[in-house]
Amino acid sequence: MPPRTHVLAWDIVTRLCHWALAGLVITNLVRDDGDYLHRVLGYVAVGVVLLRLTWAALSRSRGRLALLRPSISQSIRYVRLLLEGRPPRSIDHDPLAIWMVWLVWLLVLLLGLSGWMSRLDAFWGDDDVHFAHAFLADVLLIAVVVHVLAVAIMSLAWKENLLRSMITGRKRRD
Repeated sequence: MPPRTHVLAWDIVTRLCHWALAGLVITNLVRDDGDYLHRVLGYVAVGVVLLRLTWAALSRSRGRLALLRPSISQSIRYVRLLLEGRPPRSIDHDPLAIWMVWLVWLLVLLLGLSGWMSRLDAFWGDDDVHFAHAFLADVLLIAVVVHVLAVAIMSLAWKENLLRSMITGRKRRD
């Protein structure tokens, strides 16, 4: 039997949550008029993040919470190697990607909260809530752009199609 050349990096729940959240975020960033559909899609995005967090807490696969623990020291080491042109390849998230995962999740949750607050009578006419929501949306847009650029750059650096791995769930074995 020949050796397996690929390993499962992302389980189906992780991938479905990733692509569902990506679609919801992009749709809501484009359709940002605050209408009923915008609000529903925003709440569904919050639900996807909560589902993914629940899956991370319960899972024993590569989508588990233990593999999403940010580390400042590992991130600093990784940035040094990245700047030297020697970024170590990883099967799951690299140290910087872990920070991005948490940033995107936090932003989606805060957007859901600020969007919900903007509809409450207690905040009716309060421009601060609308400003916070718009600011968070802008930060999320920047995070999405950085994420997509990082995937492209690391695909080239590692000579591996990371987009395909998030579709198939498989990455090249080390």
